[in-house]
Amino acid sequence: MKLLLLPVTGILLLTACWGGQWIHSPGRVEDIDARTAKISRMLDSIKVVTGQNEVLLRAIQAQAGMRSGDQTQNLLELADQLERMLSSGGSSRQGSTSAGVQTAYDEAFRQYQQGGYSVAAEGFYEVAMGSPDSDVADDALYYLALCHQSLGEDHRAIEELTAVYYKYPASERAASALARAAAIYSANSAVSEMHRLETVILDSYPNSEEARLIAGRRGE
Repeated sequence: MKLLLLPVTGILLLTACWGGQWIHSPGRVEDIDARTAKISRMLDSIKVVTGQNEVLLRAIQAQAGMRSGDQTQNLLELADQLERMLSSGGSSRQGSTSAGVQTAYDEAFRQYQQGGYSVAAEGFYEVAMGSPDSDVADDALYYLALCHQSLGEDHRAIEELTAVYYKYPASERAASALARAAAIYSANSAVSEMHRLETVILDSYPNSEEARLIAGRRGE
């Protein structure tokens, strides 16, 4: 399934606001405006947006009210990653991981297991953003989200979990990532958003354990 990623980038940038007001950080607003203009021009060429993408766009957009000023740079960085994916036709990992990247991932995972979530997050971020085509990039992005969830940063966790699905839809982590994002929504009483993500799981990963559990809970 080919995913249309540009709308995600637009949403990530356009929703980096609080109560309809742009977050005022020196140099950031101008950067966002420039990117938004570029994305708007590119969006003009898009004729079809799939229903599944629409669901997740709304899910990500719903996080706008949970963000604060210090999240703007994170949104821009995630937008950069998604734009690079689009320009290359989606995620195309090379099927190999350098020794340095593997070492960085292993150390981050060790920190995660020991409860050092802040340190682990730095390591996972380095792998996920610095080596997005490596074999462990999807795992790194997934555990990066889990670190932020453990640190009480639910909004960042949701963004990163949904990014696993967008960047690596064929990953073994994709269905689990969406299920965790749905669970976070549920914990924050965002039931409609939870149901939307669960529907994506049922449609995209019908044979997954997550889909089986959701179908059983819904009585389907």
